[in-house]
Amino acid sequence: MDFAFASVAARARLRERLSELWELTGDEDLRRLSEGQPPEGLPEPTTPEDGLDLVSTSLMRCFKNTEEPRVFAVLFELNHQAFLQAVHSRLRRLHANVDPADVVQEVFLNIYRYPHRFLAERADSFRNWGHRIVRNTLVKFLKGEGRAAAFLSLDDELIQAEDTSTASPVRTAEDAETARLADSAYILYLNLYLAQFQRLTPKEQRALTLVEVEGRSYREAAEELGIRVENLKMVIFRGRRRILRGMAECLGQLAPNDSN
Repeated sequence: MDFAFASVAARARLRERLSELWELTGDEDLRRLSEGQPPEGLPEPTTPEDGLDLVSTSLMRCFKNTEEPRVFAVLFELNHQAFLQAVHSRLRRLHANVDPADVVQEVFLNIYRYPHRFLAERADSFRNWGHRIVRNTLVKFLKGEGRAAAFLSLDDELIQAEDTSTASPVRTAEDAETARLADSAYILYLNLYLAQFQRLTPKEQRALTLVEVEGRSYREAAEELGIRVENLKMVIFRGRRRILRGMAECLGQLAPNDSN
């Protein structure tokens, strides 16, 4: 979603999703943003770009605190295209055999794996941090082609505009074994989630599918199921709790027995 040129309907939908994430996580900044207010202590945005910065930084801070995948999903949707354009722009001056989509995928993988390295010091912190990751990830991709030095020379003017107060989260990502372990753990998590989802009642499964997969609002989902919004929220809460408890039990069974 391009926040800067989003339609009124798209902006309304974003606020609705922020409200849903607030109900899910209890994050106060997301509540204020869903009501059209800036987070406490931050100024009102004056441009659509400022608004995107404010929302993205708040989402990243929430993800850092909660590690909630649905928060990350919205963060990805809002910034994927901008990061892809940044990669295209930086590669345009180099004739490198690098797929921009692969670079952006690696960028978001590192954001997902290292949220604790993010510092939300101002409204545009996520944009500055994210583009710093883009730059360093590109350097890693270009090293294999011997083009990193040329890229660094071309990119000097862009470096000056980026936030240099935070450490690069990709420096520790060069160990391929770590990436494989992270990917394997994520696949295991998804399989456990699916196994527990299949144990829910048909109503719980449909409610979660409408809200979490199809992106319906609570109001729309409640209308389709023929129940009140308050009842829908309770159905979703029970479903999520059953899934999380079941996953916790499975993971506990997989853990090594330290008593031996």
